[in-house]
Amino acid sequence: MKDAKSDITPKTYLGFRLAVGVIGLALIALFVMLGSVAMKQSATTEALATQESLREDTGSAPAGE
Repeated sequence: MKDAKSDITPKTYLGFRLAVGVIGLALIALFVMLGSVAMKQSATTEALATQESLREDTGSAPAGE
């Protein structure tokens, strides 16, 4: 029976390591983008809630009404 490791050439091994590295970097970039979107959404929600509470405190109606 052949050893499975002997079938792997240095080029194949390097290609595999590069592919894993590229996939890892892509996942990191994806998490960074998702985190950015989540922070923007949180900030928007907080700003809308603050604006709504200010309207309730002052008793004024929105400009559109």
